[in-house]
Amino acid sequence: MRADVTGFGLWDRAVAATTVLELFGEIDIEARLVLGPAVERMIDREAPEVVVDLRPVTFMDAGGLRLLDEVQDGVAARGGTLRLVRGRRGVMRLFRLTGLDCAFTVLDRLPPPLTDGDQELALPGSP
Repeated sequence: MRADVTGFGLWDRAVAATTVLELFGEIDIEARLVLGPAVERMIDREAPEVVVDLRPVTFMDAGGLRLLDEVQDGVAARGGTLRLVRGRRGVMRLFRLTGLDCAFTVLDRLPPPLTDGDQELALPGSP
């Protein structure tokens, strides 16, 4: 499924017991308001594990952090776990500045069983 709005959007796919959400573009308060309900439906599946891929995110502000916090709360309420795939330096800097870098489990890349042929995705501004 794809939810796409000018400037931001998301892809999702299920791989065994894991839901993979790939956010892209500018994830801000508008993105949170638009994508939040779709994300809630996506994490409401049977899959207890959720991985959010931040590599395609070009910008994130407090609205984006709030969206991820809501995802984490929703996943935890269902007894699951949330992991993030490390995004660009500027995006990850926001996590460090707000102290939220310790609040999430952050992976350097998608685990091999979850890749969709893009494990080595290289983006400008990536670490």
